Amino acid sequence: MTRKERAVAMHVAGSACSQAVFTVLAVDLGMDPAQAHRLAGGFGGGIGRTGLTCGAVTGGIMALSLALGASESADQERKLALYGVVADYLERLKAYKGTVECRALLDGADLWTQEGRAMVKQRHLDESVCNPMIARAVEEAENILREKGILGV
Repeated sequence: MTRKERAVAMHVAGSACSQAVFTVLAVDLGMDPAQAHRLAGGFGGGIGRTGLTCGAVTGGIMALSLALGASESADQERKLALYGVVADYLERLKAYKGTVECRALLDGADLWTQEGRAMVKQRHLDESVCNPMIARAVEEAENILREKGILGV
């Protein structure tokens, strides 16, 4: 199974979009899967179900940060390089769906309300929006990490 397939399977099994994307990538970057899953938990639903940045996107950003981020405050060059990578990643995902905002992707659904969650289920947005976004977020993060020589197949 590919990383993107594993991520979608995790989401279908109940993981947040952020957890699914980050965990499959973080494991291949050397992180413990349980720790990765816990760390990404608060980013689901557009960061704590607030509908802001899509959790699949934030999960990918976390993985890019794990792989490419500065490990010391003084390493400003690496920090700035990561910002460029993240900006590129965001543009790739915006080009795919037109936005990276969770609420916009989910047709305005408020995930804090029963009505909003029911709308997502009724319209099958998990299958038509979330799972494809999870797959694409993993794929684009993989592409960037391969381009940087960090991730193999």
